[in-house]
Amino acid sequence: MTTASRAAHRHRMRALAITAALALAALVGETVAAGPADAAGGAGSRASAARLSGGVEAAVVAAAPAAVPAATSATARVVTATATPAAVIRGEQVLFQGSVKAGGTAVVGVTVQLVRRVSATAREVLGYAVTSSSGGYSIAARPAVAGEYYTRVLASGSTPGAHGPVLPVRLVGGNRTLDQRAQLLGSRLGAATAGISTLSASARAQVGDPAVTRVRTRTYQKGQLVEVTRSGVVRTWLVASKIRSRVVAKGGVTGVFGVPMQDARCGLLESGCIQQFSKVAAYQSSTVASAHYQHGRGGAAQYLATARAQLGYREPAWRKSKYNTWVGGHLAWCSVFQSWVAAGSGQPGAVPKRATFPSFVKAVKAQLRTYSRGSSKPHAGTLVIYDLATGGRGAPTHAGVVISLTKTTVTAIEGNSSTGLGFTDKRGVYVHTRARSAVVLFAEPAW
Repeated sequence: MTTASRAAHRHRMRALAITAALALAALVGETVAAGPADAAGGAGSRASAARLSGGVEAAVVAAAPAAVPAATSATARVVTATATPAAVIRGEQVLFQGSVKAGGTAVVGVTVQLVRRVSATAREVLGYAVTSSSGGYSIAARPAVAGEYYTRVLASGSTPGAHGPVLPVRLVGGNRTLDQRAQLLGSRLGAATAGISTLSASARAQVGDPAVTRVRTRTYQKGQLVEVTRSGVVRTWLVASKIRSRVVAKGGVTGVFGVPMQDARCGLLESGCIQQFSKVAAYQSSTVASAHYQHGRGGAAQYLATARAQLGYREPAWRKSKYNTWVGGHLAWCSVFQSWVAAGSGQPGAVPKRATFPSFVKAVKAQLRTYSRGSSKPHAGTLVIYDLATGGRGAPTHAGVVISLTKTTVTAIEGNSSTGLGFTDKRGVYVHTRARSAVVLFAEPAW
């Protein structure tokens, strides 16, 4: 074999390997997107499913050279991007924004991914945005680690993918006062609409965190800053948009929510954002009119806040739910709904993602800690799998997520259910209380 023949053979084998890996990734339901090579701007991808810190539909993407369609100046996409600020304290947002154009014309309605370089050969997809009528996009991410980030659009048909500049983000220490944060955020806040307010000792006792020794707040045109001193450390968090409106409606920082513990993490499914407060986890998205919340802290509370936001959803046609569209399936979707909620809350690896119910149950048994129906360990946020065909004596038939339970009943949020306890051809997302005797098992996601 000549040198040229060997090179061509290697190229064909590499292309076949990439195609096979992408097909496998599609089968297991992981998000994998062909990403640009750092130098050349074009690459294929190979995915190893993984739950990464902060991952949204996270997958480790190993870059590999691949042929891309030839692009003319009229079709070649140009992605611009900035990261503001470039140095943040852990828990603060970085706003990645820019535009996508082709031949100087705005590219409208394309998905932009925010990507972090994990290593020389691996990438992590952190968030998404869709370009506006002007071709612009913005993703308010909350980087968990320092590193290099960039935004990209994927190849589509004969149009090659493209990516913006590599943007370094640093994590810094120290305190962050309200005035300092306001200066960093600048126009994102707008003008102040009130002066700085300091909570009294009696008001501070209502925020739900005894470690908090000082709270100062200030309202702006586009949000609110809350400076929190906890155990001698000063941090200032941004509360904005629908979450901010719900905080105000529920009594401010001394009401139902308490004080923020970090900025919102955005760029989730359906432009979703999740933010943790001292008393509740809050969730908003482009598809809900107002923010929803769940009492508690951590992954389970964030999961349930996201699930609550889906209550009342009805599939437009039989087996045509948005959750099935997301997973690429067309079957019963009670389990797919739970997987979607995990991804929507920014925890895609917490619940297995499978297109069919039997494969979901198999993965749950293999990957999660399970409990018997009589166990005292299940709590709000624990998955529940029922046998509704024979009342708990047979094989699993349905799934939900627990919001409360007693010795004899389980109340859960269920996808692919009907308004009553029975099932009709009109399906959606509803809360149901069922007999605990119908439970096959409970399963605990790794929050």
